[in-house]
Amino acid sequence: MVTDEILVKYIVGEAEAHEVAMVEQWRKLDAANEKHLQQFKTLWTESAGIPHQDKVNVDKAWEQVQKTIHTKIERKGRVLPIGRAWLMAASFALLLGIGFFLFNRTTPKATEMLTAIATDSVQNLTLADGSDIMIREGSIAYPKTFDGEKRAIKMNGGKAFFKIAPNKAQPFEIASENTTITVVGTEFEITANTAFTQVLVREGKVKFNTPKGELFLTAGMGAKYNRKTQQLEKLMPPSNNTFGYVTGALKFENKMLKEVVNDLNQYYQGYSIELENKALENCRITSSFNHDKLETVLDVLSLTLNLEIERSADKKFILIKGKGCTP
Repeated sequence: MVTDEILVKYIVGEAEAHEVAMVEQWRKLDAANEKHLQQFKTLWTESAGIPHQDKVNVDKAWEQVQKTIHTKIERKGRVLPIGRAWLMAASFALLLGIGFFLFNRTTPKATEMLTAIATDSVQNLTLADGSDIMIREGSIAYPKTFDGEKRAIKMNGGKAFFKIAPNKAQPFEIASENTTITVVGTEFEITANTAFTQVLVREGKVKFNTPKGELFLTAGMGAKYNRKTQQLEKLMPPSNNTFGYVTGALKFENKMLKEVVNDLNQYYQGYSIELENKALENCRITSSFNHDKLETVLDVLSLTLNLEIERSADKKFILIKGKGCTP
């Protein structure tokens, strides 16, 4: 049976799974049921929208409401039952009072939110707590100050590298689509889009929470949540050059040219580098670079492997040509 108590819990999001299923089935059985629920919600909203509380507070509030519902008013020598409409109004009035008290006691004031966007270039951002974020793609929504129990921001797609200032008393949480990444103080990269969210950890420890479950990742570990397949998988350890765009260093030790090109595309954002033919993939090179321009790297590849570098008019597309190497 769907009682008003269950409806209250359903509206504030504190109903158990079986109660949610019960209400969903009940509201589909009859249009009158749906109308009753919407009226219930409207009255709730118009009563100042009592904020969500934990389950204990909701139960305690409803306990007080039940006492009111079963109370009878003695008037002029007669005991009169309280009408349903009056009871509902009284119930919400009581819940509003309790909720208002709890809201003012426990809810922090609204914090101004700001947005940082990476468009044509990398956007470097330093938060109020000293944490640094390098946004390579997409945007980050963040508060001007961190006043709550946690430091919460939102990543709206793209790719970013995070260097979070340690604070055990105030964990750092990043929301992205239907996943969250929680840390205390560490360095890691997040890539997020409509297809997946990927986390690669450079230092420290990260908790990666997804609809499929959660994983704890430490330095050198990575994980990917695929939204389409709803699969959560661990990834191979990142290569030495994965975080090259952060450190400025690139190091290749007898590395195949195919992998070199992939690392260069990750490092030099805004450029597209391709090999003319598959035979070039087998060529290998050993070299290192530190904050060098792309032109310098390409010159070294050209001289070392006897390659030809062809550039588009805007120099953003680069094609590497040559005879290739035997495996």
